[in-house]
Amino acid sequence: MSETEKMSENNSDTRPSNNSLAGKKRNPYTVWFVVMAFIAPVALAYITFFFVDVKSYINHGEILNPIVHIETFKLKDESAILIPRDKLTYKWRLISFLGKDCDQICEARLYDVRQIHTSLGKNQHRLSRMFIHLQPAGDSLTKLIEATHSDVIHVNGDTDEIMDALGVNIREDSGITNNETYIMDPMGNVMMRFTVDQPNKEFLYDLKKLLKASQIG
Repeated sequence: MSETEKMSENNSDTRPSNNSLAGKKRNPYTVWFVVMAFIAPVALAYITFFFVDVKSYINHGEILNPIVHIETFKLKDESAILIPRDKLTYKWRLISFLGKDCDQICEARLYDVRQIHTSLGKNQHRLSRMFIHLQPAGDSLTKLIEATHSDVIHVNGDTDEIMDALGVNIREDSGITNNETYIMDPMGNVMMRFTVDQPNKEFLYDLKKLLKASQIG
């Protein structure tokens, strides 16, 4: 091969390509950026809940230790059929436990919880109230529910099974039969409890803090 031919061949190898895409490299991180944009808010909420010291900014309600999943309560519908996990989760819940009847203290507590829910304003839709019936409701309780709590979710549970699930969280002064109110997160974690004696403003303060800290639900 002559010197002229070699030079011509070398020039053709180094000549810039007319394809504008050939010189561009694909960014391997683009897909990961898109994935993280969706995962990050959920991951942040999870870390806040389980790894950050929640008590540092919430100091009224009692954080359950250990936190208990709602599925372990083995709740049933009106046909005595076990309610599946996906029917119990996806929203925040304010949980009240009810027996056959509801005395004045019980009525006042249910009213307070309803008012707290209303006080959330634009965040009301992120949370719903749930009544767990430990016994079939009597006539007076049925009338009360129809008159003032018609928008509540109703499920049935067994006292012993729920107390077993809560384990060491059940104490002589705090359980499920003293008009306590429990908070459940959208992942189904029953994670905080308020006694009947705690002021509504403290309950509302903690609840607002939880909703603000979390991007889920």
